[in-house]
Amino acid sequence: MAREIYKGEIESLLADGALLVDVREGLEHGRDEGIPGHTHVPLSQINELRSQLVVPRPVIFYCRSGLLSFQAATIVANWTEQPVYYLAGGLVSYVNA
Repeated sequence: MAREIYKGEIESLLADGALLVDVREGLEHGRDEGIPGHTHVPLSQINELRSQLVVPRPVIFYCRSGLLSFQAATIVANWTEQPVYYLAGGLVSYVNA
């Protein structure tokens, strides 16, 4: 099951080796750099890139507002036993927190 997390929780998960995934699509992804250290896997390609997301560590998804990351996290949570998270409020809340 995917779980919602907030900015303060991301830092410790990343320090412990979590995979950070930006699921924004092409043009939206190109508007800014996003959160440092992320891997880009657009939501539209999530099934094709499944092998990059089923890893032996927690996975954190984010997008601009949280909707796409929720969808991605819900999909990937069905593929793995590892913890799967999505950033509440997306990049907008991360930047403004």
